[in-house]
Amino acid sequence: MADGKDRPSNESASGPSARVLSTAQHALQALEIIAQHPKGIPIKALARRLNISLSSGYYLISSMREQGFAEVSPAGPGLYTLGRKLADLYEGYVAASVQPERLAPVLDELRDRASARAYSAMWSKGDLEVVQIRGRRGARELQDVTKGFRGAAHSLALGKLYLAHLVEDEWPSSLAGPTYKRYTPATITSPVALRRHLLSVRDNDLAFDLQEFSAGACCVAAPVRDGRNGLVATVGVSVPARRFEVEQKQLIRVVRELAAEASVEFGATAVEPTLRSNESSMPSQGGSA
Repeated sequence: MADGKDRPSNESASGPSARVLSTAQHALQALEIIAQHPKGIPIKALARRLNISLSSGYYLISSMREQGFAEVSPAGPGLYTLGRKLADLYEGYVAASVQPERLAPVLDELRDRASARAYSAMWSKGDLEVVQIRGRRGARELQDVTKGFRGAAHSLALGKLYLAHLVEDEWPSSLAGPTYKRYTPATITSPVALRRHLLSVRDNDLAFDLQEFSAGACCVAAPVRDGRNGLVATVGVSVPARRFEVEQKQLIRVVRELAAEASVEFGATAVEPTLRSNESSMPSQGGSA
């Protein structure tokens, strides 16, 4: 009886389970190796790197291709690159890693350095959502914007950055009509005017709200990007309009610097933010024309 009980244990150590584990390890190692060869790697070289037989290499690549983890390289026959399934996995990783809480330290510093109310926002379920706020509770500016606030992407600097990088088919349904909701006399309500305005937002990678959502309040926001240069969040500050007229250059610098720091946290390459020449003067008012 004792011998019979021992056999399953020995089999699991060197039998099918062990072989499955070994194959899984080889597949993961193969992904790393293939990633080192953007133009592709031949099966023979891959098998050599994995220290497996050529036939095992063919079997491994065949299984990986079947699951979408490897594909034939367009660079030439006999070469294999990473498959498109890896892009899906990466998107899942980004979705899991882009949590509002990761921006909390950046927002705290942004609030302190700018001495202003700081915000972070993300694109969620087809619209802008403010996910975190730091700053004075009694601040006059943007009183209606609280954590969880959704919409008004065309009038908030936080949202304009997203609209500038999305195709119009991905814009919220509230922006599908001939005119947009007006929050103040300065709100951009014309689709033509908004498209023209967003060209500047895209070119400068910076957005302003000049009393377009709340009278007497101005905002500046910058993008937070990941390692693939994808837009994962926006951060910004709001201040009284009079203060913005005087301190806009300093506010732009601080917002850019903190957005760049947040981007590094999400895998982007560190780049020293610089003030562009066309940002050194007061940006033009949005308006509805």
